[in-house]
Amino acid sequence: MNGLVGVVGGLLYLVVGGRIRVANGTSPLLIVGTQLLPLALATIVMLLVNAMCVGTMISINGGTPMLMTVRRLVGQVGRTYLGYGVVGFLFAVLWDPVGLGLATVLVMVAPLALAQWSYAQQHAESLAHERTVSGLVAASEARDPIMRGRNERVARVSELIGNELRLSPGQADALHFAALLHDVGMVAPVERRHPGSDPRQDDLDRIRGHPTRGVEMLRSIEFLGDSITAILHHHERWDGRGYPDGLAGKNIPQLARILAVADTFCALTPRIGVDETIQVLRARAGRQFDPDCVEALATVADTAHGIAAVSDISDNVGGADPVVDETQWLDHDLPAVSDMLAGERAQQ
Repeated sequence: MNGLVGVVGGLLYLVVGGRIRVANGTSPLLIVGTQLLPLALATIVMLLVNAMCVGTMISINGGTPMLMTVRRLVGQVGRTYLGYGVVGFLFAVLWDPVGLGLATVLVMVAPLALAQWSYAQQHAESLAHERTVSGLVAASEARDPIMRGRNERVARVSELIGNELRLSPGQADALHFAALLHDVGMVAPVERRHPGSDPRQDDLDRIRGHPTRGVEMLRSIEFLGDSITAILHHHERWDGRGYPDGLAGKNIPQLARILAVADTFCALTPRIGVDETIQVLRARAGRQFDPDCVEALATVADTAHGIAAVSDISDNVGGADPVVDETQWLDHDLPAVSDMLAGERAQQ
C-alpha cells in the first residue's frame, strides 16, 4: 500500500509539471509553481489513494463499506496528512534552493516532532472519547436488560443509513456517538408515583422521560455537543405525536430521524426478521418515520454490506433481544409502545 501511494503521488507530481530539483536563486514564484502546487495536488491524491486502500481492506474483511471508511479517514487525518506535505515542501526548499543540504535534517527535526506529537495527541483524545462512551453504554445496558448489546447494533445500522444519505464526516461521528448513547437516560432512577402504583405505568414514565434525562447527564461532555440534539429527539414521530417535544416532519433533526428508524429496526428484527421489519417500517413511513430514512435502510439492507452488518441481529428471529420478561420490562423501541405513548399524548 505504501509503495502504491508513493508511486501514484510521484508520477502525478511529474505529470502536472513538478520539478525534482531547482537551481539556487530560483524566484519564490517559480518554486511555488513548479514544486508547491504540484506537491499539494500529489499529497491530496496520495491521501485519497491511502484512504481507499484502507477502506477496501476493511470492506473485504466484512467491515464498514469502503466509501464510509474513506470519508471518515479523510475527515480524521486529512489535516495531518496535508501538514506532512507542507513539511516535505519545506524540507525540499531548504535542501536545494536555499542550499542547506544535510543541515536541513537538523532544521526540520522540530517541525517533524511537533507534527508527530500533534497526531499522537489527536489519537489519544479519540481513544479517551471512545472509553468515555463505552463506560456510559455499559452502565445503560446494565440498568435495562432489554438494551444489552443493542446500542452497538443501532450504531452500525445508523452508520449504514447515514452513509446512504451522504452525511458529512462530522455528522457521521455525531451520529455514531448519539446511537451508542441515545438510551443512556434509562440509567437514571425514576421514583414511583406512589406506593403500590402500577409498575407498567411507572415504566412508561421512565420511558417517556429518558431522552431528557439522557441530555441532562451528557450536556457537560463537550465532544458530545453535536450528538445531544439527536439523543433528545430520537423518539419524536413524523406525525408530531412523539416525545419529548412533539416535533413533526422535517422539524425533527435529521440525525434523530435516522436513529428512530435504526432503533426500531434493531428492536423488531430479532422478532420477525429483516424482510418483515422493512415492511413494517415502510408501512409507518410518513406516520412514525421519515420516509427517506426508511428507504435508505431498505436500500442498504439489500446489499452484501447491509446483510453482514445486521446478520447477528436477525440470527435470533422469534425471540426478544435478549430474552427477558416483558411483563416487567417494556421494549420502548417497539412500534406498539410508540403508539401507546402517542395515544396518551393525544388525550392530554
